[in-house]
Amino acid sequence: MVLRFLPDPTILGAIGEARTARLLEERAEALARRGAPEPPRGAPVLLIAVGAENFGLPLSRVAEVLPAEPPCPLPGAPAAMLGLRARAGRLYAVLDLAALTGAVPDAPSPGDAPEGGGHDVLLRPGPGGRRLALRVARALSAAEPQPLPPERAPASPGGAVAFHALLPETGAVLAVLDLDRLLRSYAAPSTPPDAHGA
Repeated sequence: MVLRFLPDPTILGAIGEARTARLLEERAEALARRGAPEPPRGAPVLLIAVGAENFGLPLSRVAEVLPAEPPCPLPGAPAAMLGLRARAGRLYAVLDLAALTGAVPDAPSPGDAPEGGGHDVLLRPGPGGRRLALRVARALSAAEPQPLPPERAPASPGGAVAFHALLPETGAVLAVLDLDRLLRSYAAPSTPPDAHGA
């Protein structure tokens, strides 16, 4: 049963029927909007810049953001692996995110961290248990973007993009990376050769 509350009939003559109807309609719309849910927000992400491109990293996977420093090189390492970095008694393999995503880096050499430039994003250990860090040009801020429906998302090269999202504050479209897919070949622990030769 729907209840309707109408104004006192003596008021109708004072403000006019047309204005009364418009006021009642505006009030009904305002009440209807009051219960409307806000647009869905995605999980929080860390906004990062890699060259001229911006990406999002799931904030749940980020352990710490530190100023970049030159890593200790590893002979024979893949090109995307810049070397090792120590933090709080733990070693992290530093990976160049520009090389992993195909983005053009700003700096002439991604392994060199210019004075006051670049960040290392230390990640929480993933399924493989390895400690990894991503070298980025800049770590910008944390945000809660709105996921875009697939038909509105731009085409993304490679399979490392989990989804595209919209930053409501700026209206910019952002690619949120799937770290498990992106780091799959680096996250698996290496298996030592069998000591017995079997």
